[in-house]
Amino acid sequence: MRRWPFLLAVMGLATGLCAQAPMLQDGAATLRQAQRTWTTGEEPLPPLAFPSLEVGLGGAGSEGRYAPLVGGEGLGQAVQGWGLGLQGRYVSGGWSVAATALGLRDGEMTRGYLLRAEIAYRWESGWRLALEQQPFAWGAGLGGGDLLGDAARPLPRLSWSTPEASLLFGRWRAEGFAGRLEADRPIPAWIPDREARLAAQAGGLDLRRPWLYGGMLRAAFGPVLEASLGSVRMEGGEDSVGRAAPASSARTWSLMEVKVRIPALARFAGARGAAIHLSRSAAPGSRALTLTPARTLGGFQLVWDLWDLAVDYAGAAPSDHPETFTQPIYLAGPSTFGDSLGAAFGREAITRTVELGMPLFLEGQGRLRGVRGTSASPLTPGFWFLQGEAQWRTPTGRIGASLASRRDEIPGSTVRWGWTFSLFQSFRVF
Repeated sequence: MRRWPFLLAVMGLATGLCAQAPMLQDGAATLRQAQRTWTTGEEPLPPLAFPSLEVGLGGAGSEGRYAPLVGGEGLGQAVQGWGLGLQGRYVSGGWSVAATALGLRDGEMTRGYLLRAEIAYRWESGWRLALEQQPFAWGAGLGGGDLLGDAARPLPRLSWSTPEASLLFGRWRAEGFAGRLEADRPIPAWIPDREARLAAQAGGLDLRRPWLYGGMLRAAFGPVLEASLGSVRMEGGEDSVGRAAPASSARTWSLMEVKVRIPALARFAGARGAAIHLSRSAAPGSRALTLTPARTLGGFQLVWDLWDLAVDYAGAAPSDHPETFTQPIYLAGPSTFGDSLGAAFGREAITRTVELGMPLFLEGQGRLRGVRGTSASPLTPGFWFLQGEAQWRTPTGRIGASLASRRDEIPGSTVRWGWTFSLFQSFRVF
């Protein structure tokens, strides 16, 4: 039995105005704060414009059934062990340089991780170009983003974004990226037809180092409505003997989303803001850009001064998984290091999620997330998932922990649990 999971070496661009989630997750916390800011209708905070350096110690790990750490940036699954961390940021003019490096001891092996990194330049006009490995989320939802989420370890990529432009009755902006996934991606534990994929992989039908690229177009119409249209494509790569991937192995994911602020609901609930989100996304087994077969997601969020409450529902995208694979295909699916790049539990899961942010004693901040998952397939078990995290600022830095647990309902078997746990202490140098 493996020792309890624990987390990370840590530091964070720590002096942000919003609390940061545990385990080097300042990137995930930034995404969450952006969602909260949109709900309240406030102006987004500008990027931090001063240097920082933080060191820390801690660990991350997992045991039992697959239990993704939502917003965990791969910690506990792709990143495990005990050790030290270093995180820093330097800003000068339009340039910004940042990095998060970990050295963790896992069993008899010590591994080094460049968990996050950034070399970016932002022009005064608002254009931004970056070579980065940072968490980001495309698509609403409490799993961190339905098209691209932050449960998986961030992938290295070249990214760009435009300033807002007033066109066609709205304010428009765009962003995009291009990167490559790792050469030997494990078959994820959350894929329903994992055994068939493993057999195909053993037969040499997997592909390595595929390209992943995408674009997102966003438009704000007035003070209460924002719409987004995006697409992500995976193609290229090579097989185990170096042959180029066939065109038939390409895959495209697409998303259409609408977010609406509801001031009347906020006033009724005595909240600072209220909003709903609705989206349709699709991951067809073809090269086409389409929204069928579609996965539907919808939910709402209420934000108070110290509390926030959010609920969402995500239906499963219909799929017909073959029992065997007869041609090279991306057997690991939309994932990196075994974690989902999109919905944390995979697109085949039907999820009902409740999330609550709350103040804790000694001016700490906590968050609870509960998920009930089912499947349209009688062969795929349902599950219960609970994640909690807490963090406190200290005179020298911050301390925090995060725990996720999952129980699968497998007919005719004993109860099976999975755990992911993290713990850290960080020290701010400056």
